[in-house]
Amino acid sequence: MNIEPAKGKKGFLLYNPFTHKYFFRVYDPEDKSQHTDYDLCAEDIEVEILDGHTELYEGEDRNRLDYSRKVLGRTLDTK
Repeated sequence: MNIEPAKGKKGFLLYNPFTHKYFFRVYDPEDKSQHTDYDLCAEDIEVEILDGHTELYEGEDRNRLDYSRKVLGRTLDTK
């Protein structure tokens, strides 16, 4: 078993629709077709969103993190 600190590791939080679970994926910096997936077992992991293609939406029924209006091809209705 290889163990290394996770602090500073860059990767992606992904969702598996078949297992209904999230996991963390780290791509090989030299070969983006290679990656390592990690199960999420810790309950409280601090994250920082670096992606410029997402926005936080606050609504009456729920709040969500989703693709930006520009990516989705939508405009904000100010009414």
